[in-house]
Parts: sequence; structure tokens; C-alpha cells
Amino acid sequence: MTDTDTGTVESLALSIPDEHVGAFVAEVFEDAERSTTWTEVVDAMVAPAARDAWEALSATEQVIEVLEKAGEYDGRAVDTLEDVPLRGEEASLSTREAFEEALRYRRNADVLRDGIADAFASDVIDEATLEAAVEEFGFDTETIARREDALEDVASVYELDFRPYGGTLIQRDEEDTTAADAW
Repeated sequence: MTDTDTGTVESLALSIPDEHVGAFVAEVFEDAERSTTWTEVVDAMVAPAARDAWEALSATEQVIEVLEKAGEYDGRAVDTLEDVPLRGEEASLSTREAFEEALRYRRNADVLRDGIADAFASDVIDEATLEAAVEEFGFDTETIARREDALEDVASVYELDFRPYGGTLIQRDEEDTTAADAW
């Protein structure tokens, strides 16, 4: 987190016991507004002609592929929104279309991560697989934060409606800086 008064970066450190890391990651990926299954994600992402190649990947490689695709959608949402001029004029058709397109990218990214959470909850992937995939690919919270900020900025300037992020977030409680609350 950045302190806007001083420009310093503050870290919200949470200690998670090793035996609960996978469950924590899966909970962060879970979207309370969706119930996407791993099978739905695979069906949507992998063309029938590519199923043999998909099946030849390890479970970790499959999760990495899904994380990469979700990251691509997040990046496309940010790029789309950052191209929208932030002037106080009435939203044009192209502005509304760009906003809707960014919302679609956001939804796609969130659905993919929700499917990973389902794979973990359904024992399709285990804790070691999930941890290995996240350690190898990473989890780009900065892009997701930029996506949400850009959505809010465009929606605010052009008075467009959208629902703030519906997934599980770690929030900073102003009274207790170590509290983790689900949104």
C-alpha cells in the first residue's frame, strides 16, 4: 500500500501457516458472486483440438496456463480503460463500449481464477500444485488494483454503473491494521 502523504510503501504482512497456504490462495481466487467449475474453465479455454496437449500438461502447468490467461484479461482491461480520456463530458458510444469491454475482460479474468478455486475445493488440484503454480507464475495484484482503479475512474467521470470487485479481498481495517476481512 502506498501512503499518499509520504510516498512510502507499506506492506500488510499476514503470517499464514504452511499447511494453510493453498486454502488461503484458493480463497483469494474465489469470487463470491460466481460458482465457476474447473471443467467450465477448461471447456471455455481449451479448444477440442488442443485437449490432448492440455491433458499432457501437468496439473501445475494447467493452473499456470489459466493464471496466464487471467493475467492477459486483466492487462487488456487496464489497457482498454487507460485509453479512455478522463474528461467530464457525457460518455460517448465508444466510451461506453470500451467500458463494457473492460468489464467483460474483468469478468473473464475473475471467472478463470474462480475456476482455480473450484479445482482446489474439488480436489482436482492439491495444495502443492496450487502453491507451485502461484510461485512460478506469481499473482499480479498490482494489475488487478490498476484495473479496479481504472474502472472506478472511468465510471466516476462518465457516471457509468459497475459493481466494485466481488471477489475475496484482504482489507485494511483503519483501527486494526492487521485485520483480514472478507468483503
